Amino acid sequence: MGIEKMIYIYGAICFSMIVFNVVYNVLLKRREPRLTRRCEEIEKKVESQLKAIRAGGTVAPEHLIDLQRRLRRINNLIAFDRVLKPIFEGNYEEIGKGYLRQIQPVILSLAVRYQKRDNMQAAYFSYFLSRYTAKRQMPMDSVQDILLEYVKKDNLYCRVNALQALYAFGNIEHIVTALRIQDDGKVFLHEKILTEGLLSFTGNHDELIRRLWKNLDTFSEHTQLAILNYIRFQTGVYAKEMFAVMQDETRGKELRLSAIRYFGRYFYEPALEPLLAFVLEKDPSYWEYATVSASALARYSGERVIDALKEALHSSNWYVRYSAALSLDAHQVNYTDLIDVVAGNDRYAREMITYRLETRELQKASV
Repeated sequence: MGIEKMIYIYGAICFSMIVFNVVYNVLLKRREPRLTRRCEEIEKKVESQLKAIRAGGTVAPEHLIDLQRRLRRINNLIAFDRVLKPIFEGNYEEIGKGYLRQIQPVILSLAVRYQKRDNMQAAYFSYFLSRYTAKRQMPMDSVQDILLEYVKKDNLYCRVNALQALYAFGNIEHIVTALRIQDDGKVFLHEKILTEGLLSFTGNHDELIRRLWKNLDTFSEHTQLAILNYIRFQTGVYAKEMFAVMQDETRGKELRLSAIRYFGRYFYEPALEPLLAFVLEKDPSYWEYATVSASALARYSGERVIDALKEALHSSNWYVRYSAALSLDAHQVNYTDLIDVVAGNDRYAREMITYRLETRELQKASV
């Protein structure tokens, strides 16, 4: 009887999902014509203003009033977004930039209004800013101040979109402040999201990195990791600082691993000895350090490096063996160089390096 009940419940859930999808699609179809009409109406008004700007004129005051009234409604803002998109994707970008510059008062007014709306509407408005106004690096400090309030909202999409808009504005002070705000722990932003956002920053990366590094210890470890990864992808001039992080045993594991990855991207002679030590570490609990260090050694040459990587092939951890095999492959070693491993008694080491060398030969043959 229990199984029958579960089947009935499962059937009811499936039926409910089908009904929901049908109703949702019907509502979308009914909504689309209204959105199309909105787009057409707004497009006519925008086109007339673009024509005036093209002729050397300015946006009409009544158009600003009309926009401020219309765009208070989220559906009209969505339609306005659709109207602007082809303008900036086509051959009218400069005219579009002129148009956006002249409607800045409307944007500021809307920023204040949408900041008081629910999280999803606020998120969409900040998304709109990241696509258009902010993207053009317009000097709208007031809007950026308001966007900091958007970052405070307990909503992932709102925070991400607001941060994206701020990255596009390119103001270092606002970025540092925004990172502090999002670091409150109320909403989890994966470090990859933060890193990718920082990489999209349109201002001076060198100055931003200098400020972030100066204040690194004031952030949580989660945000520190995003910053270290950002530095790794952006610049190779922080080797000395990253070396200190790698060697600092009081730092969190992920921070030290990020520093090790830095030296897999940028050659730094003093890093060689610690990398070799990590690879040769026999403590199984250090397998992540050994794995990442083995990958980093692909950038370092010498007999000691090859010997250390060959030794790592005998590790009990699959990931360490795999990383060592990849790095040996990067050093273009052949069967002769690895005869002691290939002909040895360690089946796991032999299989790993044989697989890697055979894969390389197959790739060469397919070219």
